[in-house]
Amino acid sequence: MIKYIDRWMLLLMAMLLIACQSSDEDNGSPDDCYLDIYVYAPGRPIVTRGDVGEVSPSDAEKKVNTLQIWVFKSGSGALVGHLSVTNPTYLNGSAGQEKYRMLVDKAFANAPEDVDVYVVANEASCGLSFDKNTTRADLDAAQIGTGYFGTTNCYGQGDLILPEGRIATNGLPMSAVAKNQPITGSFPALRIGSQDQMTILRLTRAVSKLRFVLCQNKNNTSERDLVSIDGITLSGNQIPEQTSLMPGTTAYSRYTSDALTFVDESNKLFPKTDEVTDGIPSVADPMIYQYETQKAQDYEDMINAAVAAGNLKQIGLTYLRESDKQLTGTITYTYSEGGNNHSESIDFSMAAPGDFLRNHSWIVYIFYMGAKIHVHVVTDIGMKNWTPDNEQDDVIVYNW
Repeated sequence: MIKYIDRWMLLLMAMLLIACQSSDEDNGSPDDCYLDIYVYAPGRPIVTRGDVGEVSPSDAEKKVNTLQIWVFKSGSGALVGHLSVTNPTYLNGSAGQEKYRMLVDKAFANAPEDVDVYVVANEASCGLSFDKNTTRADLDAAQIGTGYFGTTNCYGQGDLILPEGRIATNGLPMSAVAKNQPITGSFPALRIGSQDQMTILRLTRAVSKLRFVLCQNKNNTSERDLVSIDGITLSGNQIPEQTSLMPGTTAYSRYTSDALTFVDESNKLFPKTDEVTDGIPSVADPMIYQYETQKAQDYEDMINAAVAAGNLKQIGLTYLRESDKQLTGTITYTYSEGGNNHSESIDFSMAAPGDFLRNHSWIVYIFYMGAKIHVHVVTDIGMKNWTPDNEQDDVIVYNW
């Protein structure tokens, strides 16, 4: 299995700056102090330290329908300020950025303390509701429960058992946290972050993505022909019953026992023919769709182009709660030989536990060649922990 770092996440950079202004244009008091928040959605993927790179998300995957920002005092947890935005026009548009203003108590501006900053987007997608009265403890405890992004309620854009439209309606849940952030500068111009670096928040999805792509060898020289793929199942006891909305706080304990079935007797997959127009495509060389050494975005583009051209069949595009498990599954299929049908099965798995933590992506590539089914998996290992030391024009310089 080959790992790659892709970018099916939305990357938002929030540059937080406290500024006291004479707010005539805002019709406020001349003594009002504001927290000016600049939220960016860069048009190009951020460069990472990975060897491969990142993959851009789809429009639906990066859509921000609602955005809320809380700033709390790190020590007491008291609220410094709160913002709530619906359908941010410029953030979702070509500009990719918007400026928001948060009113800050003058007492805090005169005697600032370290702060914790929380950002949540699209919380309705997992059945949650927040407002200005939501506490830091509430956010830390917020869970994505069994009714959302699990084995019985899969929200995706795929066919078969997966309902359509959910991602377009509520988006994917996203979150970010920056704790114990210093306030630097002096009144009336203070900012969150060190003297040399503003605080940067990256808003990442709280779920992970799975999809299958399939084809078969057009010029099969063996005496075995593929008849059908009869089952594709993700094993049970792998997806937690609930996971935390905020990053880094999930305590993995109980797992749902249900397996997730993508293909069974009711929706077998057959080779594409004149009669089976939406079947498994035949290609001259299935090996060309394996991941090799190309950049992650190039590989993703190749797979998407092959799906669009009908050279690969995609099924089961699914968004699931994150898991610390090494996900496994099983494919069953039927082949014919000497006029008789035979059944076989093959297991597939991720390389290691942790490959399906939040904001990861898993492509399971299935192809029939050389008289048997082959499975190659490509796993995005997600966003690494890192600290930027400089940023300009969407380029990160790493200090590690």
